[in-house]
Amino acid sequence: MRVAEEIQRILSDVFLTEIRISTADLITVTDVIMSPDLRNANVYLSILNPEVGPEEVLRDLIRRRKEIRFHMASELQLKFMPQLRFYHDNSLEQSARINAILEDDKVRDHSGE
Repeated sequence: MRVAEEIQRILSDVFLTEIRISTADLITVTDVIMSPDLRNANVYLSILNPEVGPEEVLRDLIRRRKEIRFHMASELQLKFMPQLRFYHDNSLEQSARINAILEDDKVRDHSGE
């Protein structure tokens, strides 16, 4: 969906240039899913090197949601500015764990020969 892609691009820029979350090194917008009426955006985030758990980083973002929407409004031309709901996307961590398990199994197989 085009609106979701535009919101993803805008939020990525906002997190890089405007909004700094001190508890995480980098926040990447991995996906945005819009409601059919375009009034709600579910924003999935990958959080790199959080000093606290991802839940605390999400709480920081929720507290600053109004500021984030303000920065979005200058670039997003919609009748209504969507409400933002933030979610932690842990697919990268899951992928890394699976790769580590597979590598561990491969090392065990080779050492058992």
